Amino acid sequence: MNIKLAAGLSLAVAVILGGLAGRACAAEPAPASELSQALGQAAVFAGLTGPERAALEVAATVRHCTSGERLVERGRPLDRMFIMLDGQVEVRINGRLVATYHGQTLLGELEFLDRQPAAADVVAVKETRLIEVNNAVLAELMRKQPRIGYVLMGELAKIEAQRLRAMNLE
Repeated sequence: MNIKLAAGLSLAVAVILGGLAGRACAAEPAPASELSQALGQAAVFAGLTGPERAALEVAATVRHCTSGERLVERGRPLDRMFIMLDGQVEVRINGRLVATYHGQTLLGELEFLDRQPAAADVVAVKETRLIEVNNAVLAELMRKQPRIGYVLMGELAKIEAQRLRAMNLE
């Protein structure tokens, strides 16, 4: 088999398998004003000053997902986390629904904290708008501006505590 044909077949298989695994949300560059507004809307950033939120713009982008689009794939490394602003997602482990989130919530934060592969699949079940944050860029920003790291880690701790308490009540 010639090299061009083999490469074409490999690409076709990747596209087919990618389609079977679920579509990934497209990260289209949002206007700076939309990103600024989204960062201001996210409760997780409420404790930051205006200039600190503006500094986050280097690590963030706004994404719009439609129903069926995959945000996170279990077992795969995740180099970003998401702050869902509105919409709805399902969290599944081995095909079993473990949580449904709507409105503002944080997704992929465990992978940011422990740098392990994703623990679950996360798929949008209706149109969803979110902020995608690049983990490496955020970590560097937190290193350079420790107050941003302090505030964000405090918010992450609160969110995780709330989720643990909710699990204990079930």
